Amino acid sequence: MTVAILQARMGSTRLPGKVLTEVHGNTILGHLIERLTPAKSVDDFVIATTSNEEDDAIEAWCNENGVNVFRGSDWDVLERFWGAVNMLEETPDTIVRICCDNPLHSHKVLDFVVNAHAESGKVYFSNSNQEPDYLEDGFDVEVFTYEALKEANEKAKLMSEREHVCPYIKKHFSCGWKKADNDYMFKLSVDTPADLNMVKRIFEELETTPDFSIQEVTKLLREKPEILEINKESKINSGFAKSINEDRIVK
Repeated sequence: MTVAILQARMGSTRLPGKVLTEVHGNTILGHLIERLTPAKSVDDFVIATTSNEEDDAIEAWCNENGVNVFRGSDWDVLERFWGAVNMLEETPDTIVRICCDNPLHSHKVLDFVVNAHAESGKVYFSNSNQEPDYLEDGFDVEVFTYEALKEANEKAKLMSEREHVCPYIKKHFSCGWKKADNDYMFKLSVDTPADLNMVKRIFEELETTPDFSIQEVTKLLREKPEILEINKESKINSGFAKSINEDRIVK
């Protein structure tokens, strides 16, 4: 069994409430669920949010839309993932991590990475999150085994390892990477108002191709490079860089 855990919270410092912000006729979270659920490689989805009062809105959205939801620690996202995985009736063999600030994401990319993980024999596999060669920001998928998550939750000590789920796994287990589109090199996760405007523009441009994947986005941005000016100041993985700079032992 394979389960995708989608982490979401309303308390973004740069763009508060972003996951329930409306973009092109749907919320960011709604777009993500709608665009990922056709995946053939995933058996179930769970939204992992926090127990903070502000995230009552996410739980309400999930209940209204028939989506599994788990609520746990605000800062310890690794522990939150562990709780989300173990709320299921059946223990999964494989876990997928996706962040909910990626409304352009695609079930085609999700299937690509999950299948690549299975074929690789590696414990961890991703199309992104490994600079400089493997970055597909906005389409990031990380796949790893249940046993790896279990060990990480038991042994990870650093703040960066607990806030970002996978750093411990990447340090201690076999890893593989492969991009879904070798020409992709853009910053399309939504962290700032400029990122939000960028995503809105892409949805408008691709309105006649509703089930677009990463290749269609790459083609659009090659043909209309002026769109890239919208969020040219945005940086990939700035949150993780901040965690590394301020890292400390927390457990």
